[in-house]
Amino acid sequence: MDITSKIMMTAREKFGIEVLKPFQLLVMQRIVEQDTSDDVTNQTVILPTGTGKSLCFLVPSLLCRNITVIIYPLLALMNDQLSKLRRANVDCVCLRGGQTAKQRDEIFEKLRNGTKIIITNPETLIQKKVLERLEQFKVSLMVVDEAHVIAAWGESFRPAYSQLNECVKSVKPHQIVAFTATASEHTLEVINSCLFGEEPLVVRGDADRENIFYAVWPVVDRTAGLIELLKICEKPVLVFCNRRNDTYRLCCTAMRLMHGVPMRYYHAGLTKNERETLEKWFIDSTDGILFSTNAFGMGIDAHHLRTVIHHRIPSDVEAYLQESGRAGRDGLPAKAWAIVSEDEKSVTGNNAVLMIFTENKCRRSALLKILEQDKEECTGCDVCSTSKIEKPLCYETVISLIREYPFEFTAVSASLLLCGADRRYRLNPYFAVLSDTDTDLLRDSIRKMTADKTHPYRPLGTLFRGKLYVRIIRKNRVRNRFVRIREGSSVQGAE
Repeated sequence: MDITSKIMMTAREKFGIEVLKPFQLLVMQRIVEQDTSDDVTNQTVILPTGTGKSLCFLVPSLLCRNITVIIYPLLALMNDQLSKLRRANVDCVCLRGGQTAKQRDEIFEKLRNGTKIIITNPETLIQKKVLERLEQFKVSLMVVDEAHVIAAWGESFRPAYSQLNECVKSVKPHQIVAFTATASEHTLEVINSCLFGEEPLVVRGDADRENIFYAVWPVVDRTAGLIELLKICEKPVLVFCNRRNDTYRLCCTAMRLMHGVPMRYYHAGLTKNERETLEKWFIDSTDGILFSTNAFGMGIDAHHLRTVIHHRIPSDVEAYLQESGRAGRDGLPAKAWAIVSEDEKSVTGNNAVLMIFTENKCRRSALLKILEQDKEECTGCDVCSTSKIEKPLCYETVISLIREYPFEFTAVSASLLLCGADRRYRLNPYFAVLSDTDTDLLRDSIRKMTADKTHPYRPLGTLFRGKLYVRIIRKNRVRNRFVRIREGSSVQGAE
């Protein structure tokens, strides 16, 4: 039986895959062919999220003569692949932190008895005792999955990644393959210097995920805007947060305001059992919301995820595409929302990804351009589809109310009126116009609209014990004067 037939048969019998994509077959064939060759060229494989990268090394690992070592960056990803292999009745072992000497002995005994796949992480692999025991075995293949983190994390956050070259020298794998969904030229250089002694073969697919629609959700207050979006977006939803505390805080706020919607929070600080339970819950959920750090992002096999929301946008385009690429892995339409505050529209700093979401140009083309890929036609973004939301949902309503009733409402009373929380205002035409909005969150949003007297996105002024009015900033040759305009008359004054 030829190599291609063996690959197709293994994919079908072990993983239920009847048809392999061209890039998958190309990578698999090369790995299996080189397993019996003295002339080996290592590979870096760049394929977008959802195209079946893991299959590219799991199938060959069953066909190679000796052991395959697969290195993952996250425990969540390790758990996901372990579950996948066990469902396929594939023998494998896992080397991870916290294992006893007896557990390690049992693992290496299994390897001596024919188990061919090791799942591990860099911190475990670089341990001296682990390397000494691995040196007793022949390693056909070393796989580094999500290899872009070598550049993103290896220098400071995960120094074990910078020591992988020492592992390569010790284990002496017959061939090495690095896999990632996105990689700039700088990232490729870092991967090459860390893993390969010479230039590898780069297999690069199109990084674009055509079924994902990229859009901006403008907000005044980040929490209030997120709740508004969660109420209308398609479920299941994954909300990426920067900090562990944010996952808990936002989840609690959403649970208080969105009764009956199942939601959880997830981060690397939870126990192993808690994480595994949450992963299973979310993968099986059809209407759930998960607030998570990037500890959940990479490689979790939630194919039905319809929406990804970034509470704050990462500065790294590779991280953004990895995380937004969690959506729509089943190939069906999905959305990636970026929450952008009014402040961020004028201050983007060095965040190239944030700049993309504050400019009026194709989101897809701009993201791919950073990766040095050209896209002539956009298959879905709010700019190209002319569906861009210019202002936050509450913004125009608040401005309209205060313009019509200047000096009559404070931030507190305006929020009570608009949310319908105070029956004294029931005859006002604006009563309960924003009834689906939380009163406290709307109050905070209104206060943010008045916080800075000179900021172009702070359109409200306050006088007379916090009474609100709409201000327009006009520049003349002498100074800025604040002018309130109502029904054709103007009143000038200082704030």
